Amino acid sequence: MEILVVSSSICTLVLLMAAWTLGQLLRQVRQMFREIPPVGALIGAAGPQPGDRCPDQAFHTLTGHDVVLTQGAPAGRLLMFVASTCPISRKMIPIARMFCQREKLDLVFAGDDTPQMQQAFVSSQHIDPARFINDPDLGRILEVDKLPSAFLLDGQGHILARGLVNNREHLESLLNAQETGFRTAQDYLAARKAQPA
Repeated sequence: MEILVVSSSICTLVLLMAAWTLGQLLRQVRQMFREIPPVGALIGAAGPQPGDRCPDQAFHTLTGHDVVLTQGAPAGRLLMFVASTCPISRKMIPIARMFCQREKLDLVFAGDDTPQMQQAFVSSQHIDPARFINDPDLGRILEVDKLPSAFLLDGQGHILARGLVNNREHLESLLNAQETGFRTAQDYLAARKAQPA
């Protein structure tokens, strides 16, 4: 009988220690997640920044029609620069489609290769040629230096967010920038560091 009491006491003690250890582990994990910075689309210092307006001019699509980025998308627009030679661009095209469908955004792709190469690329990726701007001026004006880059625009063509987008989280961070008021993940981190602990 005495052995039963001792073993029961030891089991209870072990369970209490395990519960305490689990509580400490949960506290540490919670603290770690507070310290991890958000994953966001990285933006460069060059070119138009969030708050600036897109150029109010017509850009040529592969069908020969003109698209004015400051018009025709009352719910907003995602302008995504891609290239046929970029494997990440090819990976991001279906992700951008699903993202824009879910968020009810107008999706326009852009590039600056030869029309023949762009036609082959558009055909292989099942992109509507009327939704693909092939105009090197657009990339120069917006100072796009890395691909795939995305610009989230409001209905009047103001840049809400921009950045290099390599995955779905980067695309979602563009919306987070619009919703939180922080233009970039870097701005968010700077504001958090400035807050007293």
